[in-house]
Amino acid sequence: GSMGTDTPISAMSDRSKLLYTYFKQNFAQVTNPPIDPIREELVMSLVSFIGPRPNIFDLVGNSRRKRLEVRQPILTNGDLEKIRSIGHTEDRFDT
Repeated sequence: GSMGTDTPISAMSDRSKLLYTYFKQNFAQVTNPPIDPIREELVMSLVSFIGPRPNIFDLVGNSRRKRLEVRQPILTNGDLEKIRSIGHTEDRFDT
């Protein structure tokens, strides 16, 4: 095959073989990156944003839409209460 050996299976042979030749290790390929924010902090972050993305074409800064930045993606009940208590003139965060 494309990821291993193309040798014939020992069980199909007419000759006697050693016991270990009857067992083949499958090739293990890991394609997903490790999720380890402690050891991989240079290339990974748990920072999440709550709210709409800012308009990159708004060079003057007329948009009054707010966006929160949180350090971890899991919020506690206390975190949710803090978000609910934020007062805005135009909009509030839906929780």
